[in-house]
Amino acid sequence: MNATRKAKVLDLKETLTKLTGEQKQKLLSKGLVATVEGRTLSPHNSILVHIQSSNGGPTVVGGYKQWKKAGRHVDKGEHGLMIWFPIGPKDEDGNVIKTERYYVGTVFDISQTSEMEGN
Repeated sequence: MNATRKAKVLDLKETLTKLTGEQKQKLLSKGLVATVEGRTLSPHNSILVHIQSSNGGPTVVGGYKQWKKAGRHVDKGEHGLMIWFPIGPKDEDGNVIKTERYYVGTVFDISQTSEMEGN
């Protein structure tokens, strides 16, 4: 992880730990955020995405490849939103059974994407 990304992760972690229960509830009252695949992010990741969002609140998010698969592309110059997801052994449905560690991933809101030509 490069130094800039590592600093951003540490800053996000600090911001999150300083939030009061009331502040977290206020962010969650904006709603859980859905993924392009139809799942909802965890409350924790929804809070992370709301903290980082500057465009009135995220609605649907996905990674670069997820948007491409959905027939959309991430607009040039857009910066992603960081989320944390668990790594560990998975069941036959692809769900993590036991979390061994967390990995930082990047997602983009639908407002940061455009429909691919030909779709």
